Amino acid sequence: MSAAGYVGRTAGTVAASYSIVVPPGFVRVPGGLDAREAAAVVATQLGEPSAAEKMSAPEDWRLRFGSAFERALAADVHGRVLDSYLSAGPLPGTDIVCSVVVATVPVTRSRHADLDRLLLRRVATHGAEPFVLAGDPAVVWDDPAGDTSALDGDTATAGGGDMADDVAGLTPLRRRTVLARVAGRDDRLITLVLTVGSTTTAEAARSDVTSDAQRRIADALADVFDAMVSTFRWRDAESRLVTDRPLA
Repeated sequence: MSAAGYVGRTAGTVAASYSIVVPPGFVRVPGGLDAREAAAVVATQLGEPSAAEKMSAPEDWRLRFGSAFERALAADVHGRVLDSYLSAGPLPGTDIVCSVVVATVPVTRSRHADLDRLLLRRVATHGAEPFVLAGDPAVVWDDPAGDTSALDGDTATAGGGDMADDVAGLTPLRRRTVLARVAGRDDRLITLVLTVGSTTTAEAARSDVTSDAQRRIADALADVFDAMVSTFRWRDAESRLVTDRPLA
């Protein structure tokens, strides 16, 4: 492996950002934006709507995006969300939407705030499964569909779960949460939260997707999320990928 573009995982290596592979059909909304800025970012990624879309939705589509984002971004009161990845509207033929929110989780400083202990607590209290995220300890668990409880214990909340539900008055179908250590940091964790939801619009009421089909779709989206997580990598302040592999 060439050393260019990579940095070894040593005592002095600190993660400053991350990389993740996102499948087609999702739009990225960087954290720290207001509703107008977020709508502009999405508009750039989606391009102009077709003539048929304009005829079926005569109201300004940017205003509709802006209204949704204003409600969503208001949930991130502490500015901890790094990025949100949102499905570009409901999945075709369904009323199901999906989001993945990536956020930092500051650790409340105390003599009990051992990060590995916090992760192990999730194994005991939430039935979480331990694994490794980009070379660092992590856990993953599924919450009941209607459970929007935030991270508790010795960690502060990230605001990601409420943000996902607030976009369009969703009925949650699935929530999967990853909580992991950050390379070189002992003052924070990172969380990736998948939320799959069913919209509550009149169009959704006419959907012929059954509850069993919704569960199968939610399962498939959870698999997509797991695949995304497997591509997660840390980058240092110079945007080099952090790696455990030997550098030539």
